[in-house]
Amino acid sequence: MKHLFRHLDQRLGLTPLLVALRQGRPAEYISPLDAPPISPGRIALMLVALLVLSGLGLTLYYNPTAERAASSLAHLHQNQPLGWLLHNLHRWSALLLLAFVILHALRAWLTRAYRYPRDLNWWLGLALLLLVIFLGGTGYLLRWDIKAFTLMDLVISNLSGVPLFGRLLVAAVLGGSELDVVPLYRGYALHIWFLPLTLVSLVSLHLFTAWKQGLSEVTPAWQRLRARLPHKRWWDWLPAVALLGLLVILSAITPYEGQAGPGDRSAWPHPDWLLMVYFLPFWFFQGNSRVVGTLVIPLGLLIFAALAPRWGQTGARRTLVVALAVVGVVGVVWLFAQVSVMGYRVPMQGCTACHRATIVGGAPTRLSEFEIRDPDWLVLHLRDPQGSLLLPFSPE
Repeated sequence: MKHLFRHLDQRLGLTPLLVALRQGRPAEYISPLDAPPISPGRIALMLVALLVLSGLGLTLYYNPTAERAASSLAHLHQNQPLGWLLHNLHRWSALLLLAFVILHALRAWLTRAYRYPRDLNWWLGLALLLLVIFLGGTGYLLRWDIKAFTLMDLVISNLSGVPLFGRLLVAAVLGGSELDVVPLYRGYALHIWFLPLTLVSLVSLHLFTAWKQGLSEVTPAWQRLRARLPHKRWWDWLPAVALLGLLVILSAITPYEGQAGPGDRSAWPHPDWLLMVYFLPFWFFQGNSRVVGTLVIPLGLLIFAALAPRWGQTGARRTLVVALAVVGVVGVVWLFAQVSVMGYRVPMQGCTACHRATIVGGAPTRLSEFEIRDPDWLVLHLRDPQGSLLLPFSPE
């Protein structure tokens, strides 16, 4: 980077601009380069880079049509050299990115890095969290299989219950209330073009703001350890190598879930780890109250986090901040443990429970070919897969 800057500076005269940008730094400025290389923020940045690179590779093989979407992924896994690695790297990077973005936000909360003058970066981080969740949803849709259609059914069931704006939200997210292949095309456009460009822009602005303002704090223990390290450059690269090795191992042991027809019991598709977060509200909110757990409470938490920089400055309020931080740590630990157990123990038993037996094999082309059960049945199916298969099916 230094050689590149020197090369450009000789031709464009960038030094005065760099000096101007460095002015106004706080007296206790701490460079982001002084942060531990294993910090959640740095790991999240590595995962973003892996997602971009693997995503570019996937665009060379993925066919965004209803008839070929699932089969193109199967072809990538089965017939292309290291195709399974390319796809699984993208999949696991996306799952872990959501985890480390949450951990990074929690670390910023614990260190009170959301306060002025770092409130702008806190708001950028909240926008990035929402963007990562939206990217995960659109990427899940591109599978165009039973999982994708289940996700669309949950979106319709939840957003439709919003008063006044429910149908408008469904149309904005999925392209309309009559769902056929429009969600696939919309999801492809968002996942490949609009959302990645927005993600790269926000990450760049997030990094620039951190470089301008510096870190809120660095623990003395890490400062002493860093001073004793004989090979600092080698140490900075170690987390990236370890992370890549972990992703390769996870990719190698992850089986490919082929496109299964309704009568095929050989494949047991189940929700991915961490994406079970989307199913948790259904365990605690039923019927008309579901909109509270799926929309009202998450929206309230988002508003609370967005308004956090406006309070917590006085000594009387710091006790509340510490108490909320403890609750947040316990909540995140419980959430990750809960979704891990659920993702391991509640596999869905084939496709016949959700779809008509007249559809045999092949990738679905439109949602109207399916009769997906209501969210209450999906919750029962997660709790008791075998027992739910014995229930009579009523499309109403």
